[in-house]
Amino acid sequence: MVILRNIFDWLWHEKLGRPYKLTYVTYGRGRKPLLLLHGLASSGEIWRPLTRLTDGKWKIIAPDLLGFGGSPSPSWNNYDVSQHAKHVIALLNRLRIQEPLTIVAHSMGCLVATHIAYMHPDRVERVILYEPPLLADVPNYKAHQRVRERYLAMFNYVITHPQLMFKDGNLRKIWTRIGGIGVRPETWIPFERSIKNTIMKQSAYDELHTLKVPTTIVHGRLDIVVPRADVRKMLQSNPFIKFHTINRMHGISPRAARELVRLLQQ
Repeated sequence: MVILRNIFDWLWHEKLGRPYKLTYVTYGRGRKPLLLLHGLASSGEIWRPLTRLTDGKWKIIAPDLLGFGGSPSPSWNNYDVSQHAKHVIALLNRLRIQEPLTIVAHSMGCLVATHIAYMHPDRVERVILYEPPLLADVPNYKAHQRVRERYLAMFNYVITHPQLMFKDGNLRKIWTRIGGIGVRPETWIPFERSIKNTIMKQSAYDELHTLKVPTTIVHGRLDIVVPRADVRKMLQSNPFIKFHTINRMHGISPRAARELVRLLQQ
């Protein structure tokens, strides 16, 4: 039975390209759709501090991205941004959400949100990106390039040393506390491939450069997980993008949630 199920999974999803059904939770009974996208090795649960603060006008959808939380984690998938976005769009279609929605995203989820807004601008009314890990290869911005190289080296070290995430309990606690990242052996493949194919090989800068959807990029002054060098300069030519800075760290803390809700209400 297991072998038949694996064959069906391979045929239906890999060969025929049919999307998986993501696990998700919904909050509120409002009319305006609000999509919440979590970051690397996290789940829709991170948004609970925010959902407690939103008013009744929102219908909130908080999925677990492919490979994380309760969603399927196929070993054959490459977990690039187009794959993550494809399954989110399939979820929206299944829920029959056709009117333009607002997206609030965190960390790696920002790359997915940007790709969705870029590919389907008619379906997105507004985007709020909290701590996007922008690592564009733009040689003209030297400060950004220097930081980019350090981050790419760090990510490369992490994905080539999985024992750091499993054997060193203290390091795993630090990752979880600072970055909101929780990795288990069974989620290593989506974790490693999402870093390699969504974060390290990203398209977000080119997409943001021409995006015509109102977008707010939010950075935390205390965040040491994602780079900020030259990001404002790199994207200042796009009049649809605004920047906001808050005194917060990387995760969705209750205080960060309040700041994001305030931006939503503007």
